[in-house]
Amino acid sequence: MRITAVLAAILAAAGMTPAAAQEPVRGLLDPPPMDDSPGMQVFVASCAECHSGQRTVRAPGLTTLGAMTPRAVLSALEGGRMRRHGEDLTPDERRAVAEWLTGETLVETRMPSSAFCASAPREEGVVHWSGWGGGGGETGFVDAGRAGLTAEDLPNLELAWAFGFPDVSQVRSKPAIIDDRIIVGSAYGEVYSIDLESGCVHWVFAGDAAVRGAIVIGDGPDGGQLAFFADFRTNVYAIDATTGALRWRVTAGTHADHVVTGSVAVHEESVFVPLSSMEIISAGDPTYECCTSSGGVAAFSAETGEALWEFRTVAEEPRHMGENEAGTRLFAPSGAPVWSSPTVDAARGLLYIGTGENYTRPTTHGSDALIALDMQTGEAVWTFQGREDDAWNMSCLSPRFQNCPAPTGPDHDFGMAPIIVTAADGSQLLIAGQKSGIVWALDPDSEGELVWARRVGRGSSLGGVHWGITSDGSRAYVPNVDNPFAIISDPRSGASTQANAEDPPTPGVYALELAAGEVLWHAPPDPSVCAGRAGCMPFFSAAPTAIEGAVLAGSLDGHLRAFSTEDGSVLWDVDTAREFKTVNGVPGRGGALDGPGPVVARGYVLVNSGYDLFSQMPGNLLLAYRVRR
Repeated sequence: MRITAVLAAILAAAGMTPAAAQEPVRGLLDPPPMDDSPGMQVFVASCAECHSGQRTVRAPGLTTLGAMTPRAVLSALEGGRMRRHGEDLTPDERRAVAEWLTGETLVETRMPSSAFCASAPREEGVVHWSGWGGGGGETGFVDAGRAGLTAEDLPNLELAWAFGFPDVSQVRSKPAIIDDRIIVGSAYGEVYSIDLESGCVHWVFAGDAAVRGAIVIGDGPDGGQLAFFADFRTNVYAIDATTGALRWRVTAGTHADHVVTGSVAVHEESVFVPLSSMEIISAGDPTYECCTSSGGVAAFSAETGEALWEFRTVAEEPRHMGENEAGTRLFAPSGAPVWSSPTVDAARGLLYIGTGENYTRPTTHGSDALIALDMQTGEAVWTFQGREDDAWNMSCLSPRFQNCPAPTGPDHDFGMAPIIVTAADGSQLLIAGQKSGIVWALDPDSEGELVWARRVGRGSSLGGVHWGITSDGSRAYVPNVDNPFAIISDPRSGASTQANAEDPPTPGVYALELAAGEVLWHAPPDPSVCAGRAGCMPFFSAAPTAIEGAVLAGSLDGHLRAFSTEDGSVLWDVDTAREFKTVNGVPGRGGALDGPGPVVARGYVLVNSGYDLFSQMPGNLLLAYRVRR
């Protein structure tokens, strides 16, 4: 069967001509050729409906998929975001579509022996950065003593080294720093111990699936240090931070579609694991019985991995609610995933989480919410809901929208870890940004009572406020995406589900004062940076990091910028979306900056570069900057 005409129509819808698709030499973001190969046939039959580029940036188009490595595509189909769809393909079909999309033969790149350190690291050390927000309320603020630099040093930063993760097209694990070494995860489950000074590799631990979250350092039962993390398949690990030896491993997920996309949190004897779900994608298939999963948190003993408790964001068990137009049974309530890291409030004995939307109707009080849990029991203490009645799944972006709840919600998750901000007078606020574009400040001593709310953008399914905010105790610094390509519409009526969709987008970084959330300054993006750069988006989505006098914020345009905390002026700007010579001999290229914020410690700034989801620029780098010597 010849299907060239089918793919030609898909490419035309994505703005590509057959001639452009048949160029003999493929560039970084060129689409695959129309060649009637087995891989193309698999793509048209099983993938093109969502990945044609016509519907949404949620499903990457041909050019973005073509910029990935074949190993990255195969990994997504076998154990990543697309595993539900990959289960319907044979191993040969998965390999064929991965090779056709990328134009490369599937191989596994190995680092040369010269990439490894000649000497072993010290057995114990001082922890300079651990976890998603660096500890202390997860604010992402680093004082001058811990940072080893201030705003005045930023113009003198230079690249110390670039580390290339083999075969990946996105880098999203946040490193931990212990003395002179880094511990960081990767898209295929490897966890690396890297020398901070030189970038050489001390050891590599092989996990079972992508490690997307931060590495957390804690004390082991014998006085040594352990590194805690979870992989995408919900396996939770404790390994020796010095040698990489496995201490224990458990599985946190209790539903077939449970995944971990966020970071674990560790406090004293407990490890807290956020649970989200890929049912949001599975729902795109009208024959899938949507939906039965609940988001949540699972707690384990830090010493042994023994299960302590599990909290479900949807307390009620799902029940049969009827059938869709295809005759498939539907279930509810469901969803309210926990995409991000829990935040420990040691003083109050609480654990704070942010949740996402429900997948089906009826909706619940625990969706699009900030929830405080008792750390000892896992019981909910209070709940603040930022958006009521939000029900949405990926079926709402497909021509086959039978599993799309009606009415369709706007998908306004809390996708970030809440932060505990201590002001100069000692008072505290719990602050979190939502994909609605609203920043909420709650009183943690009054069961989450609202103190103030500030809208900084019109919001969308990919932000508003996407990955996080930071605070130095004087102000809160808020990236706002306002991605114009991510406004959701009801598939039945075509009407926007976003209440502020007609408002002009106002992306950029905002500084809010803490008393009432008033905007002190706004630093807009520079759209000219993206001229002639495929896949470039001039929006701020990644979590920022604050040091004394500056806030560092990565952009989807590949630039890492430092803004003055006083007036938002740019103090430092470096373009990471280019080729780099790596210290470990792996071909390296940077891309979009998304996900975790930079890590600043011991005079170094560490930043991930490359994020190929949502049609963004791929990359495979960890970059280390330090003051010019």
